[in-house]
Amino acid sequence: MPPRIERSRPPYVQIADHYRDLISSGQLAEGDRLPTVTELAAEFSVSPGTAHKAIRQLRGEGLVRTTQQGSTVLSQRAVPTTPERVRRPTPASGDVIDINEVGVVPMLPNVGAALGINADALNMTVLRRQAVTYRKNQPYRLSVSWLPVAFTHDIPELLEPLPIPNILHLLAARTGRQATYGRDYFEARYADQREADALKITEGSAVLAGTSVWGDEQGPMYYYEFVLPPHHAVTNDYEWHKTERL
Repeated sequence: MPPRIERSRPPYVQIADHYRDLISSGQLAEGDRLPTVTELAAEFSVSPGTAHKAIRQLRGEGLVRTTQQGSTVLSQRAVPTTPERVRRPTPASGDVIDINEVGVVPMLPNVGAALGINADALNMTVLRRQAVTYRKNQPYRLSVSWLPVAFTHDIPELLEPLPIPNILHLLAARTGRQATYGRDYFEARYADQREADALKITEGSAVLAGTSVWGDEQGPMYYYEFVLPPHHAVTNDYEWHKTERL
């Protein structure tokens, strides 16, 4: 289903954004055909001229090729987005998440630092959940979630090898701790053996790695790591609210 066109941004930009996301996330693969200008105009309730502008935008970014037969996807490469449009990836319909490791493990120093816990203290442990997300039967994300073990008292399913759509929402509902801040860090580097095996790529392949930490007034509560193979993009959504001048 196409997104609802908002008045705050040009319609052709929103249409281009929609298809850029589908291409970057792999839901539209190289060689897939986009709707025609007429079909886009009808689908998004815009004029053919507006639909043509959207195609022209994607073509200018090198994402599609247009011939007399129509427009087809050229690649899934990550494309820089404007500062007004940064989004965080969300699982696409049809993705399969395999939680392949769950358990209480010894605290690593970097995890303890992220969660505000002294990892050097005696017998300090942390909950670790590792997952591989598949799209079209291909692994495209390796991720690890780290949480204080105390959360398992209110949320025992954290110890089960089953996907949890939104851990932050679950924490808020069960513990009353609502995340009020977060911090992301992204790094382009090379895959180690564990990452290469999980993503079915060669060790030393270029990957995009990232970490996120969320917390509330009591401190950090959830630490998350992920690794993506080549040709996958990360996007984030932020919303700014205007304030009145005094």
